[in-house]
Amino acid sequence: MDMNLPKHYRHFQRYSEIAQILVKNGLGFIISQLELNKYLPFRKRINTAERPTGKMLAVKIREVLQELGPAYIKLGQLLSTRADVFPPTFITEMRKLQDKVPPEEFEIIEEFLKNELGSKYEEEIIKIEKEAEAAASIGQTHKIILKNNKSAIMKVKRPGIDKKISVDVEIMENLAKQAAERNLFNSIIRPVEIINEFKRTIKDELNFKGEMANIIRFRSDFADNPYITAPEVFSELSTVNVLIMEEIRGTKLRDVDQSHPHNKFIAELGAKALMRQVLINGFFHADPHPGNIFITGEKTIAYVDFGMVGRITEEDRDLMALLFYALINKKINILMDVILILGEKPDNFNRRRFQLDMEKILDRYYGSDLSNIEIKAVFEDLQYFIYEHQIRMPQDFFLLFRAIAVSEGVGQDLDPDFNVVEVGKDFINDILDDRIQLKKIISRVGTEIWKFGRKKYELNNQLKSFLSKLVEDDFTINFRHTNLENLISRLDIISNRLSMSLIIASLIIGSTLLIQTNMEPRIFNIPLLGFIGYSFAGVLGLLLVISIFRSGKY
Repeated sequence: MDMNLPKHYRHFQRYSEIAQILVKNGLGFIISQLELNKYLPFRKRINTAERPTGKMLAVKIREVLQELGPAYIKLGQLLSTRADVFPPTFITEMRKLQDKVPPEEFEIIEEFLKNELGSKYEEEIIKIEKEAEAAASIGQTHKIILKNNKSAIMKVKRPGIDKKISVDVEIMENLAKQAAERNLFNSIIRPVEIINEFKRTIKDELNFKGEMANIIRFRSDFADNPYITAPEVFSELSTVNVLIMEEIRGTKLRDVDQSHPHNKFIAELGAKALMRQVLINGFFHADPHPGNIFITGEKTIAYVDFGMVGRITEEDRDLMALLFYALINKKINILMDVILILGEKPDNFNRRRFQLDMEKILDRYYGSDLSNIEIKAVFEDLQYFIYEHQIRMPQDFFLLFRAIAVSEGVGQDLDPDFNVVEVGKDFINDILDDRIQLKKIISRVGTEIWKFGRKKYELNNQLKSFLSKLVEDDFTINFRHTNLENLISRLDIISNRLSMSLIIASLIIGSTLLIQTNMEPRIFNIPLLGFIGYSFAGVLGLLLVISIFRSGKY
């Protein structure tokens, strides 16, 4: 019998639900691989190696994630940004995941708000629309009017969602660990690393103060630009569970057509705004689809929904500028070097094949006029190329690719002649010209000298520590055994079951000897002590049989 029962069965009901959904959707092979048979009712247990492949497998996984609810939908959406890890068919399916659910009843929301905001709820809010403006798995929005008669939008977290997601994340961590121990994926897919990344992402998304900080940062970055804005936030009324911000009045871009009098200006404005976010600010709105951008004046646009943003270091900004420059000007060697600097190449990396494949991609666009090149198509080719060569890239790299592709689509909806490559070329040339100014070069040289000095100092300290341990005979070498945790766990279970079997056998033998005597008291005409021994042995035997059947190994 498994003596680690509390650890493995902490969320038995949820594990059982997950296992049954996997079976229902034809992914029973996962049950066997992760040893989830014990969470299935006996009549539903399976043991088959059959599995869907290719697109059908991706479809089935999407359906499972959709049915499992908020945490798994969010996980699928995160996986859709990892084009360096998963094949294109999988990425395409994950992008179809929908995070739309019916809103919570207003009475529940109101009670939650009273507890969260206290007296501020009635003192600061004079009116609240009971019908939700929009609803998703984590939260929903309501229109409100503040006591200063300002119209605002209130985003409130669903009561209890933190606990639900916490349970699912704990289960994901356990399953990811098991998958890693059993080597169920190739070397480029690292399940524990992916779940840790998801854990950080979902933690940020559950903290509305993080989104508030994103909005404030964006407004500050564009404070000098009268044509770009974001909603004002009311920080004194906002908490980790409630976000109150200005209501943006205007027309969503998805409702604007090519007849708008300033369509060309707005299309170019949106593209340049994204370029500035990425290459200058190092902080960008990662989901600039037409529903998240409003036209608030003749030539003014406002961004909303800052739950998903990307961040880029100063060093990576320079590399991104070089990447775009190399793509636009078809500089293969620069493009290769930038990708290899940004990414993590596999042990069996083949640079010659990498260069030949890169040339093959760029040859498709060689000789084409800039106005005929779609950046979305180029990025899709580049993403597949990176996946084929198993180069792991930073997540923000693909968030940026998607943001630029979306920006291109939005611009073309407004202006059929819009071309993000042409806009980007002018912007990047300005950026590069700015960065080769003498004072900028001197500043960067100073930074590099400091980095070199810091590394030299760290190396000296490490060398001193190493030599000191050698002299003091305190030098140790640690060996790490990999993939033995599962074996040890199985050996523990086996030894526990053998011990239980010996105890049962001893009880049966001892009780058999006792019933041969005339010992008093007696029950059913046999000694009471012998009856108790048989009963105890029967209960333990039943528990042992149940444990074996639940494990699925019989």
